[in-house]
Amino acid sequence: MHIIEVIPLTMLPTNVPQILSYFFDSELSKGAIVEIPLNKRKVSAVVISSSSLEKEKLALKKVDFQIKKLLKVVRKDPQVSDYQLKLAVWTAKYYCAPLGYTLKTLLPPFAFKNKFPLTTFNVVNPQFIHKSTLPACDVGNEDKAQLWIYKTNKLARCLEPVIDGKVRPTDGTGGKQVLIMVSEKSSINYFSEYFSKKYKTAVVFSGLSNEKLYDSWQKTQSGDTDIIIGTRQVLNMQFKKLGLIIIDDPLHEFYKSDMVPRYNAVALAHKVAELNNSRLILASVIPGVENHYKIKNGIYELKNIEPKPRVDIEIIDMAQELKDANWSIISKKLSKEIITGVKNNERILVFSPRRGYAGILVCGNCGSAAKCRQCDTAMRTHRSAEMILVCHHCGISEPLPEKCSVCGKHNMKTVGPAGTQKIYDSIKAMLANAGVKTTVLALDTDIVKNETEEEEIVSEIAKSKSSVLIATQMIFSHRFYMNFGLIAIINADTLTNIPDYKSEENFFYQMEKLVSFMPDKLLIQTYNPENKLIKKTALGDYTDFYDNELKLRQALNYPPFFKLIKLTFRHNIKEKASYAAKITAEKLKMSVVRFNLEDTIKIIEAVPAYIEREKGLYVYNIFLKVREDYQDIGELLKYAGPGWIIDVEPRSLL
Repeated sequence: MHIIEVIPLTMLPTNVPQILSYFFDSELSKGAIVEIPLNKRKVSAVVISSSSLEKEKLALKKVDFQIKKLLKVVRKDPQVSDYQLKLAVWTAKYYCAPLGYTLKTLLPPFAFKNKFPLTTFNVVNPQFIHKSTLPACDVGNEDKAQLWIYKTNKLARCLEPVIDGKVRPTDGTGGKQVLIMVSEKSSINYFSEYFSKKYKTAVVFSGLSNEKLYDSWQKTQSGDTDIIIGTRQVLNMQFKKLGLIIIDDPLHEFYKSDMVPRYNAVALAHKVAELNNSRLILASVIPGVENHYKIKNGIYELKNIEPKPRVDIEIIDMAQELKDANWSIISKKLSKEIITGVKNNERILVFSPRRGYAGILVCGNCGSAAKCRQCDTAMRTHRSAEMILVCHHCGISEPLPEKCSVCGKHNMKTVGPAGTQKIYDSIKAMLANAGVKTTVLALDTDIVKNETEEEEIVSEIAKSKSSVLIATQMIFSHRFYMNFGLIAIINADTLTNIPDYKSEENFFYQMEKLVSFMPDKLLIQTYNPENKLIKKTALGDYTDFYDNELKLRQALNYPPFFKLIKLTFRHNIKEKASYAAKITAEKLKMSVVRFNLEDTIKIIEAVPAYIEREKGLYVYNIFLKVREDYQDIGELLKYAGPGWIIDVEPRSLL
């Protein structure tokens, strides 16, 4: 008889044991798959240890529960490696997530299916691997992660010595593999086309069939591929000889998962690099505040591979346009530049921070906005076959009301920034009035319903001699392929007025991504031309901005000095949501005092979320600010109890 310890591959509350004990007739290998009884359910689990009953008799006498027997062995041979277990344990601990569900997330979707047999191996212990530099690429100190301001052809200089075996000539293993992680699937094609001409490549993303994903998995695990390219799922692969990880656009919001274990793929990539003893390069258009801090403190090494292009940036005062009786959303300057650009066969990008037609619908009599019946937020005006209202949070749509639901008056009108659809109409009308003909297209999630439609629009713009594209952030996915002679931001104030501590940093980031399209001229329309942030952006002076931002964040206990943790509770009854939030906040405060952590953990009072009601549920948040060097936050969060969503390092405070 043997005692078998397992990790159930299911969601368990974080305040209960994540490793369970069962007994079985024989010893089982670590990594084997079994089926266990759990709360009247049958659940798959991974074996992590097996010991004889004789050795465990003394410990078993002290337990006050009955150990059950395993139901059956699903796979006797190891299906999960030590490497995968280490990665799951780190992820679950860092992001305060259930261990079993985290492990299930990191395993491939075809795991344990007879059609797709798996073999496991352990990564060589890093301390036994010889280190040397990358002389052909001159990347500097290899003990530091590096942040590059780059172009793809420059990165290729670092791939060659890694793949060709010139990095560690004394370890006898030959060439190494390179992992390129991208934020979106659309970027995979670019890197694959660029590098597959010379190297064996494999791709990984969530939309792949099990057959294709299994093929990439096998090639990666066997070492039969040089470069593995993929979205954040690529980090779950088991590598044979990983030598270098490159993260493209590390500031992109898509690297943060919205689902348990809610990990940040950039942080996870650091752990993957550590476990595989591989180099790490972050390739970005701009460092970001937290990475700037790491560069200043010697944690990262900055490599300015490519000088920034010179762009003629002009700020247009839209308040003055109104004074000059121009009521259009298009300034006179922009109108002139678009017409001139089209006549000169230029491609023009008009960047729209908002999708849809206009802003919100309000009553001209009482000022009430038309709100979503499920969410505590104003609905946005969109145009399909006719004008409709759409909630950007739950997705429901309604016809435009004829009268105000509050006062009953028939005086409804749209207010707020124009969206993609209205900008499209305005530019079409402007060009028609000027007698200029050209291709005018729009690109946003309302217009593009699938990848085919998106590719058709991008292809049409790319092959046109002159064209105008009105686009939201979707255009950033195609920055490798496209260039524009003129870029204009219709309403820059929309990007700067978001009530979040990262809003100004994100504005800087988006501006730099627009500059990466290599325009000759960039026009910024704003109602606040004296805004210091917009002026600094026009100058490209991110160093001064980052230094000032770091001083402010240090004073307010924000990242990178403290780690943010967001606790969220939802309930369909407001009073119950509010009560649960207040009780939990008090429990956490008492625990902080009890453990003498007042200087280490700061707790912000429980407050309604920025959008208090969403999809019929009332939402309350509690924010914790935790010193970066504190490692035991999971123990404190056990006091939160069931029903709370834990988000470590959330995208924003909203």
